[in-house]
Amino acid sequence: MYYMRRNDIGISVFDGIKDIMLNTGLKKYINTLCMENLSTYEGRRQAVINLLNERDNIPIYIDEYTFLYPTKSLREYNMMFVNYNEVLSYRKVDSKHTLLIFKNLDELIIEVNVTKVRKQHKRIEIISNYFQNII
Repeated sequence: MYYMRRNDIGISVFDGIKDIMLNTGLKKYINTLCMENLSTYEGRRQAVINLLNERDNIPIYIDEYTFLYPTKSLREYNMMFVNYNEVLSYRKVDSKHTLLIFKNLDELIIEVNVTKVRKQHKRIEIISNYFQNII
């Protein structure tokens, strides 16, 4: 999975080739993914809140292939979750937009400034380092 976002019927999940439309909510779908890995969305979220000592826009670790970070608050309709593990690079477009370049070289411009994207990537690196130190 590269990213997921809301649409008129529920959510759209882009897998690198096509958009898959699902009649469910973002949080519910992520919770299902977490449950497949013997956890919950809220459990993963709370663990990261405790580790980072931050409360907003918390990245969610699903498995070794999927590490999602929100682009905005979950309450905002036009927010999306991006899979950190599929992002090759990113760069500033303008003060409000960032270009994501995925490993398959697809590009996506998101309505988030590059500083926020950089912060999310640094947060995930902290969490990944934590995993490496406990294993």
